[in-house]
Order: sequence, then C-alpha cells, then structure tokens
Amino acid sequence: MTALPAVSVAAVTPFRDDADLSVDREAYLHHLRWLVAGGVDGLVLFGTNGEGPSLSVAEKAHALEAVADAAPGAALIPTVAEANLPDALTMLRRCDEVPAAAVMVLPPYYFKPVDIAGLRAFYERALAATRHPLLVYHIPKYAVPIPAELVADLPVWGVKDSGGEPGYADAVRAAGRGVLLGTEGGVVDGLVRGAEGMISALANVVPEQVVALHAKVREGDIAEARRMEERLLALRDDTKAYASPGVLKRLAQARHGAAMGTVRPPLVPVPDDYDPTVVLERAGVRGARSTGPTT
Repeated sequence: MTALPAVSVAAVTPFRDDADLSVDREAYLHHLRWLVAGGVDGLVLFGTNGEGPSLSVAEKAHALEAVADAAPGAALIPTVAEANLPDALTMLRRCDEVPAAAVMVLPPYYFKPVDIAGLRAFYERALAATRHPLLVYHIPKYAVPIPAELVADLPVWGVKDSGGEPGYADAVRAAGRGVLLGTEGGVVDGLVRGAEGMISALANVVPEQVVALHAKVREGDIAEARRMEERLLALRDDTKAYASPGVLKRLAQARHGAAMGTVRPPLVPVPDDYDPTVVLERAGVRGARSTGPTT
C-alpha cells in the first residue's frame, strides 16, 4: 500500500467578498503555507470544509494548478465531489496533471438511496480515469454512504472515514485497504486500532495541536493523546454555532492574519461581530498581530 500523509488538513477555501465570490488564490496559498509550517504533511483540497461542491471544475482545476506550482511543501490530495459523472471524470483528468499523492472521490450525491451496483459502476470509471491512488470519501451525513464491502472489493487505496460507524474502519482495514480518519471524535481510538492517519478540519486553526496528538499516539502516550483529543472536541463544539467553513476561516484569519474572506451560498457568513479571541483562548492558542494578504 502506498503511504499517504499521516496528518492532513481539510483545507478551507478563501473567497473574496466580490460580486462572484471569487477564489482568493493569494490568501489560499498563504493559508496553506501556514498550515505546512504548523506541521501538517498533507493538504486535502476542495472537500466539505473546502466547499468543494460550491466550486466549478474550472475553478478547482485553476486553484489546484496554482497550489502545485507554488509547491507549498506538503502532499496534495484534491477532492473530486461532482454532481455528475462527466464532471467527475473531467476533474480527475485535471488532477492527473499535477503531482498529487492521491485523489479523494465522492460519488454523485443527489440521488438517494443508491444501489451498490451503481456506486461500483461510478468508481470503476473513476479508477480508469486517474493515475493517482484513489481514496473513497465516506461521509454519510452529507452524501451517499459507501459500503465497506465495496471499498474492500475495489482496487482503491482505501477510505476517508467521516462516518465513524462502529466496525466500519475495522472492516475496511481487514480487507487490506487503508483508513484516514475524517472526524476528531474517536480519533485516538481509531489511530490505536490501526488507522493510517487522519484528515482534520480543526487543523485549519490549530495544526500544531493536531500534529502533536498524532505524535503522542505514535509514542504510545495514549493518556496525553486523549487529553489533547478532549481539547480538540471542545474547539469543534465552538465551530458549530455557524457554518463550519465560515467559522474555521474566521479563526484561521485570527491566527495568521491573512484575510480568509467569506463563504458561498447557500452557506451564510459568520456575523461581523463574531469575536474569535475567546475561542482561540479556550483552545490554548493566540492570534497573530502580523498580517498576510488583505484582499
């Protein structure tokens, strides 16, 4: 099995507050470099917290090219989360133009329920369209659930498990496939049970804490890792008052000083009077006085 990054971030996407809510590439690169400086070794782009379904294929392809050209210093895992097969295949081919570590692929998510035969037909075509290892995106809260038996039966790297159902990750690993944990809840137990790594949304705000938690698990200091997990879960609770991508952007902006912009509809921006200071203090970190890109 090809090794994928052990600690990746589900990177948010900055949008300018202009007429088109356009992608702010300068702020995006600033944020990604800050994340790498914080210790993450993988950048997952255009996922749920990256508002991938709110971006066009062309926008994602252009942003991915800019990130790859900038060589931020961590492995890239672009997400393919399109509403139809042709766009998914187009995005996969664009991903083949950059040195990605893998591609994370969500099936079209409008029609539910979906027969496993339809999911198989989708992933077989996706696999044929890419040269990169394929990571199945299992996030049943928002999209079509991917049965563990299908992951086991396809020649994929494995799964990002954002469902956390009991026994799911164990069944995937028992079939010789990899697991990257997609939620901070139960992450210590998941790593102890053998998951290959994690993809964290909270790493947008506290990358150093997420990296430190993973290191404690590898060192065998499980008690300290659990204490770190409790702090991360408290921070996660603090991100739920408003749309998570918007809160994460506001908190990241407060940490590194680069303007992270807004969200795209149907998500609603965090109110102007939202104060990230208290949240950061509870998380045990401080904001930055210096600024990065401001537009």
